[in-house]
Amino acid sequence: MMKKEGYKPEQAAAIEAVVSTGGQIMPPVMGAAAFIMAEIIGEPYLTVMQAAIVPAILFFVSILCVVHLQARQLGLGGDAAQNETNPTEKNAESQPFLTTLVEGLPLIIPFVALIIMMLFGYSPFKACFWSIITLLVAQLIFRPKDSGQLAQNIVQAIQTGAKNAIPISVACAAAGIIAGILAMSGLGAKLSGFIEVLSGGIPLVALALTAITAIILGMGLPTTAAYLILATVIAPALGNMGVPLLTAHMFVFFFGCISTITPPVALASYVAAGIANADINKVGWTAFRFGLVCFVLPFMFFYGPALLAQDTPLNILSSGVSGTFGVVCFAAGVVGFLQTNLSSIPRLICLIAGVLLLTQGLLTDFVGLLLMSGVVALMRPVATQQQ
Repeated sequence: MMKKEGYKPEQAAAIEAVVSTGGQIMPPVMGAAAFIMAEIIGEPYLTVMQAAIVPAILFFVSILCVVHLQARQLGLGGDAAQNETNPTEKNAESQPFLTTLVEGLPLIIPFVALIIMMLFGYSPFKACFWSIITLLVAQLIFRPKDSGQLAQNIVQAIQTGAKNAIPISVACAAAGIIAGILAMSGLGAKLSGFIEVLSGGIPLVALALTAITAIILGMGLPTTAAYLILATVIAPALGNMGVPLLTAHMFVFFFGCISTITPPVALASYVAAGIANADINKVGWTAFRFGLVCFVLPFMFFYGPALLAQDTPLNILSSGVSGTFGVVCFAAGVVGFLQTNLSSIPRLICLIAGVLLLTQGLLTDFVGLLLMSGVVALMRPVATQQQ
């Protein structure tokens, strides 16, 4: 669909890869690694979910801005696509909202039940079990005509669930073996110690080394397996340097997720490239560029705990607002467009402003807004002349 709208194949594939990766960090139902994190750090899943809300929202706002600015830069619009819509699709779109809502209730109700049970402290396994029961009951109530096939659908769902669980089980088992070897051989402790020594006790350097190590160890691995290895090998190094437990694990969790869009081994990008019939290298680097904000956000966890909801409500709100402006600046710098095409220096200023706005603090927010306002003021006359 994005290719039909006018996006280049590598751009469409990159957007799909980045958005799919972001789904693992978006509450309320995050990736499997988030549930494992809750078990490892000994916190309820609700705590992990709360910590991920603001970063996940900022991530998707960034992608939304990237897509919008990219469309503006390419001169894309929806009129032509709407005119080419075939009659069948138009009839489907004109279906009454209430009818569509009722038809979707068997899927909506279990999802809501799952969220409510997790909010009330149910374990993930128990919440999933009762949400499945809710799904079956809702199916019988709202779709009685399909009740005859319910038994067959249950069998198919069990088969599909078992098949889908195999890759995750294998990945967890393999990661467990690797983690066990690292622990028994002492290599994990040596790697953690190496990061501590090489960083010289400077948190920013330690975080950068941790990020690089996390991306390398996560290459070619599913997110769950990557996180298990990183949580065993890398997270202790951050903990030894005074980084809070939740912050350390969220840091490695984020980099475990984005390792799937980080070249040279970017699994999510390669899958998307196959679907879009695009060059895998172009897709990999385009996805890396589009998801650049996700490489910056984890560093802000340490310098701005409000991003992880580890602060007062007022600070959390202010960090969310300034962070939103920050990711907009970042998107403008990544795409190279803001009212008009940006040259290298304005793009760099936008990226710097984005980092400052993402950093918790009134001074950094003020300087970031000042820089962004300067770019907007300089580009407005140019955009007016081009129009």
